[in-house]
Amino acid sequence: MGLNLAIGIFFGAMQVSVTGFAVECGAPGAAGPIFAASSFSGLLAGWLYGLRRWRATPPVQLVAATSVLSLGTMLLFTVGSPFGLALVVILTGAAIPPLLVLFPVFTEATVDHAVLTQAFAWLGAAGAAGSAAAAALSGWAIDTFGPQGGFAVTATAAAAMSLQSAAGLRVLRTSQGRWGRRGAETH
Repeated sequence: MGLNLAIGIFFGAMQVSVTGFAVECGAPGAAGPIFAASSFSGLLAGWLYGLRRWRATPPVQLVAATSVLSLGTMLLFTVGSPFGLALVVILTGAAIPPLLVLFPVFTEATVDHAVLTQAFAWLGAAGAAGSAAAAALSGWAIDTFGPQGGFAVTATAAAAMSLQSAAGLRVLRTSQGRWGRRGAETH
């Protein structure tokens, strides 16, 4: 649930922060193409991720994807133009599809199958709550500190995912047998 809460915060904060950045740069119309660049990179990365048979275990993939997302959000603080922001969101957008695949894989591996539907409902609720809270929090941060304040909310969410995935490696490795043959081959 913590990972889903954090990715919800990431999504909510990115929406508000990218728009705030574009407006501050005097190019509010640039927000749409920036989001399109992020979405396209996510689409391409998801397709490529699904095509490949990965040697790395899902826990290692999780740590790698959350680390890439965290590093990408750190680059948000270096951009000075909408074009620079578009380049950075291409990287962050590409890190999202593996995470959206891995979160339910780990849920299925670690939750009793008798309550699996309930677990997925809780994950959805955590993501939605994170997104809603982030929209308000990053809006306040942007009003107070400028777009960098919104990017700080985004970066904090990504760092929280990285820390959770690294801390959970041990738990996830003990659940490895529950991934079964399908999980090992697919991811």
